[in-house]
Amino acid sequence: VGNPNGAFFTTTAVGVASNNASEITLIRQAVGTTSLVANTLSEGRTIRLRAWGYYNTAIVPDTLQMRVKLGGNVALTTGAQTPAGTGSTGGWALNADITCVTTGGAGTVISQGDFPHFNALAYANWPMVTTTAMALNTTGANVLEVTAQWGGVSSASQIFLTNITGELLN
Repeated sequence: VGNPNGAFFTTTAVGVASNNASEITLIRQAVGTTSLVANTLSEGRTIRLRAWGYYNTAIVPDTLQMRVKLGGNVALTTGAQTPAGTGSTGGWALNADITCVTTGGAGTVISQGDFPHFNALAYANWPMVTTTAMALNTTGANVLEVTAQWGGVSSASQIFLTNITGELLN
């Protein structure tokens, strides 16, 4: 029942959050679906996300917050962080594992991940750490999202998602 093991979606279009202080989903057109059908998750089953892209900042950058959401709830977040300002392009990756702890209408998942990124001046890795399980109704469909939110409105603040893969393990 539900999604089989292995990759269940990849992206075919670039997602961008630019010049906007609102939270923007970065996953655009997908091959497959970012929605897990009801009862896909069982205890110990893990969703693995790997995403890559590039970003630009001003010399004095806005803060940036990355989030991974499942079923509309925030599973992981970097919190608002300040990337090194360069006015040039840098690369990034996002790694996330979301593991089902319990199932049912009152199911739970626990998640861990990170957001390594670099530009001409610096390398940083913002941890995405959770210490408690998140409530998730595993008996319904749950949409997976990766979002970005800049702390201000600047035409230089841009983040692009170019590649992403969602995979089910176990």
